Amino acid sequence: MYQPSRSNSTTESESVGKVSNSLERLDDRVKTLEHEINNLKKLQDEVSKMNEDMQEKEQWARANNVEIKGIPMKSSENLYELVSQVSQVIGCQVRREDINYIARVPNLHEKTVKNIIMAFNNRFTKENYIAASRRHGSLSLKDIGYHGDGKIYVNDHLTLHNKALLREAKLLAKEKNCKYIWTRHCKILARKTDTSPIFRIKVNQDLLKI
Repeated sequence: MYQPSRSNSTTESESVGKVSNSLERLDDRVKTLEHEINNLKKLQDEVSKMNEDMQEKEQWARANNVEIKGIPMKSSENLYELVSQVSQVIGCQVRREDINYIARVPNLHEKTVKNIIMAFNNRFTKENYIAASRRHGSLSLKDIGYHGDGKIYVNDHLTLHNKALLREAKLLAKEKNCKYIWTRHCKILARKTDTSPIFRIKVNQDLLKI
């Protein structure tokens, strides 16, 4: 019967030892990579949370603001008189002392038109104004004495992030037959059917719920 020589046994043992050491080193390396991946995931989660908190604070800073879209600019216009005309139409009178400031701001999607931002001193006054506009329904330029059939929109003053989320949510709602997408108290809300629960859309991942 053939018996391996002592030298062959030693060589095989050394080979097994080398393989075993290599496997141990590989296992250590895999564990190190897993640890690094877990740390990276934790860091990504922290960054996402920081971004979400920053967006919340930025939106909160606009909580008293109303954005009025669709009124063409005129030279030497009086913005207070303009918003007073809108206020009369929707049935929600606003006093000068209720307003912190009124200004035109650039519109990213319509370079020739600037929306009107009206900042109230009191959030409840602002919410009443938004509610009155929604009760009134469709508002047009003719309602305030302008020519043309253009529409006027009175909405919460959303951040750029939330405006983009709202646009995307409305597009997805049409594709997926989600019945309701709306804003309330500067929050984007959705409801798939008349009887389904309401959910909030805060970040891009929430769009998957639609």
